[in-house]
Amino acid sequence: MLARRPRDIGAAAPAASIDIPRRTLPASLRGSAVAAGARLGAALALAAGCSGTAAAEGPFSAGSFPGSILIPGTQTSLKLGGYVKLDYSYDFSAAQNAVGGLFPNAIPLDANVPGTHASAGHSTHGVSQLTAAESRFNIETRTPTEFGELKTFIEGDFENPSGLTNSSTFETESNSAGFRLRYAYGALGPWLAGQWNSVFRDTLAEAETLDFNGPMGAGAYRQPQIRYTYPLGPLHIQVAAENPQTFWADATSTTTLGGQSFTTFGTGQGDKVPDFAASATYDDTWGHLALRGIFRDIYDHNGTAVTQSAFGWGLGISGRINTWGKDDLIFQVNGGDGVGRYMSNFVALVRDAVVDSAANRMETIQSWGGLLGYQHWWTASLRSTVVGSYIKEQNPSGIFTPAAFAVQADTWWTTQVNLIWSPVAFVDTGVEFSRENRRIENGQSGDATRLQFSTKFRF
Repeated sequence: MLARRPRDIGAAAPAASIDIPRRTLPASLRGSAVAAGARLGAALALAAGCSGTAAAEGPFSAGSFPGSILIPGTQTSLKLGGYVKLDYSYDFSAAQNAVGGLFPNAIPLDANVPGTHASAGHSTHGVSQLTAAESRFNIETRTPTEFGELKTFIEGDFENPSGLTNSSTFETESNSAGFRLRYAYGALGPWLAGQWNSVFRDTLAEAETLDFNGPMGAGAYRQPQIRYTYPLGPLHIQVAAENPQTFWADATSTTTLGGQSFTTFGTGQGDKVPDFAASATYDDTWGHLALRGIFRDIYDHNGTAVTQSAFGWGLGISGRINTWGKDDLIFQVNGGDGVGRYMSNFVALVRDAVVDSAANRMETIQSWGGLLGYQHWWTASLRSTVVGSYIKEQNPSGIFTPAAFAVQADTWWTTQVNLIWSPVAFVDTGVEFSRENRRIENGQSGDATRLQFSTKFRF
């Protein structure tokens, strides 16, 4: 069965001593993966000038993990992986992101009168887009050492890299989406160092969706970190120091996209200490249950009028329950005060705090939310997922000006339902319906509706 990681399928897990146990692929898929590894070894051997027979018998041989080959003259096993994916999306109102998936904060709001539908975005009737930007590839190695297995993993895709702006000519000039880093880490024994999923994230309690972003409420994106894992039988305890980044709202901004927001990145006054995360996950035949926490120093020092620091925290519970056959139920509930970007896998959605520069004042923002989803397997190769998510941001009204408070983000919700077919082990094709909504404090709201068709070819 495919792992519930819509944005991370194809990414390998850390070494066995690091990662929480994951559900394995069906036997038919596992067999295909091993066969693909053998074919890859043969292809590499042929590229090196070996005959077909030599390719089958050497110089390459099977590596230490499925789909890998042993690099000649070394003890290192190597595996190449990834997928090619084409997405066709049809937006029933204003055009939303095709590269990068649906993003709730980009949904146009209705007219100033709550409950009406008169914005420019809602007067648009149908937008078609195609993109292959989610396509990705990765390289994984494993090498035995006197301290245990050394593992390295690196992966990238083409989904709107940070710092790259796709201009209005993007689609008329060869659709050249830029490459970006997703994962890059090394793991030895119980230690992991590099960029990987936050400890405040449960990838097994995430839904399989065609949309790149999928539901909200699934925890922070990938982060640079130093992590330690302590296994206790079916219980795994993890602690990590992760990259800090304060994300705050301006107490006086009346920007209609939910209030102007800022981060400490690139201001010359960065965050002082890492964010500290911890989790405990219990895995059993019925599924798994995970508890986690995040503890942060919410910090803003602009070098002139503002010098503020506040304690931020967040707690979460999530799990996956196996029901009938290969079906399962997933759930997540997360919340806290100053938890901010750890609330959602969406970039720049929930803020940590609000800052009044003129008064040198900061207040943390409380937020909570979660998701609930179910996957049903109609046949061994046909499955459906239905999932909904919700996030509430509780803005402290006393620090905002009345006009600024009125345009602050209030709530978001998303829902997806899909049908995915795997005619062969390495191909997924499907259709998905998505509906998303955002609402601001003055009662204005907006929604987006999308129909998406996708085909994925894994290798």
